[in-house]
Amino acid sequence: MKKILEKIKNLETQEIEPNILKTTLNAFDFANVDYMQYLEGNTFDVYQRVIIMESPIKVFLNIWPPEHQLSAHQHNNFWGYIAVLKGLLTETSFVYDADDAQLSCHPPKSYRKGEVIFEPLNVIHHLQNPSPSKPLVTVHFYYPPVYNYEGVMIFDIKKRRVAELTGKAPGISWDHPADCYASIEEDAFSVVNLW
Repeated sequence: MKKILEKIKNLETQEIEPNILKTTLNAFDFANVDYMQYLEGNTFDVYQRVIIMESPIKVFLNIWPPEHQLSAHQHNNFWGYIAVLKGLLTETSFVYDADDAQLSCHPPKSYRKGEVIFEPLNVIHHLQNPSPSKPLVTVHFYYPPVYNYEGVMIFDIKKRRVAELTGKAPGISWDHPADCYASIEEDAFSVVNLW
């Protein structure tokens, strides 16, 4: 992991865009990255984010306990990459049409240890650890490095509601205090499977 961080630190002198970061990350074999030193003292049975670099790219490790998932959400003010370091990550992508009140769902894709996922600006997706017994560890590379969840939309697929987060939101969740949501719309959409 140290070599990856050194390479990313060298990007400070360049204009950072998705292809530059992709080229940098493609030089590494994420199936064999030594990351455990950054997780010393952490447990694998609680979802955690461990920040390991703040600039020029925000880099952090996520620990996903068995069956943990994030609400479907939109990346409206940052883009990045996720590399799977341990376990299996499942991603489901969506397209939201507010005018037609429809959320279209693409088939889920699974990513194994060593694989890298691009998260483009404005992507709407749902991430989860599908394993009932094994933890998942991912490393995330996000740009710009200073961002918050202001304006990020989250989707509750089961209850068919959508919310816009405020800058006070500490993460992507439906479990925050009321001031973390700029708006919540009930019965906001129908779901259409695209497979």
